[in-house]
Amino acid sequence: MHPIDWLPSTGALLFFYDVEEQPWGFDPKDQGSCAVLHVADLQQALAPSADDGDDETFPRMNVQFRKIAVFPSTERPQVEALQLARDEHHQYWDQLDSPYQGLPKHQVAGFPAPVQGDCMELECQLVSHGLYCGDSTGYTDPRAKLLEDGAKDWRLLLQLDTDDDSGVMWGDCGTLFFWVRADEAAAGNFQNPWLVLQCS
Repeated sequence: MHPIDWLPSTGALLFFYDVEEQPWGFDPKDQGSCAVLHVADLQQALAPSADDGDDETFPRMNVQFRKIAVFPSTERPQVEALQLARDEHHQYWDQLDSPYQGLPKHQVAGFPAPVQGDCMELECQLVSHGLYCGDSTGYTDPRAKLLEDGAKDWRLLLQLDTDDDSGVMWGDCGTLFFWVRADEAAAGNFQNPWLVLQCS
């Protein structure tokens, strides 16, 4: 077990996403396109659903957790402040990729592995308060300045990469990022998650 201080110490989390529409999460109208349920500890694997085996059903995959060290992307202010030289920049990129050992970048908590921009905490904060973030309008809205401090409250809960072995592709070889507010998650409240889809 690898406890995370802003997650409940007991129970299981079930994740849901609208795989037919695959909304990106930059529109306030995308609210409800994902869900996270906190349930009692699962003593055994969930039984297959009645639809199991249907062509539209993802195959069952068993997973094993291992603890890895993940680093902030080069777009994070604390990394940009280092003003890495070109060679250092390449070495840092190698460090970003090495924990995944060439496998899909599935991950619980930690820094995200962004595909197209590392400002998802701010995006979650703004769009969950009704600002459209599919272009610059939400970020330049006068309300954005008042809301931006709340971006620090958001945490990456789950990162699900495109995975050939499990037959899933998000957008065009993209990644799903489930985000929650740390204080709500610590209290066992997962009623207000926000999902961001990024792809290349």
